[in-house]
Amino acid sequence: MSDLPVNKLLEKADEAIEKGATVFFKFTCEKCGARQTFEKPNTFFVKGECEECGYITEIHEGGFMAMFKVEAEG
Repeated sequence: MSDLPVNKLLEKADEAIEKGATVFFKFTCEKCGARQTFEKPNTFFVKGECEECGYITEIHEGGFMAMFKVEAEG
């Protein structure tokens, strides 16, 4: 998934959460370009600190990873 503007990002994430997903938001550091993922699920932050360079990025667009629980048969 390409990065989305915040309004679309939150809309798509809400849809996934309503379907039972656990969502982890992602952003790209404005300074070094490293891809970052927030540790707290189902929570969007307006700023994020890069684990690589320490820069604080204001988040205007991003992505997310959606994890669904699948029950094994048998």
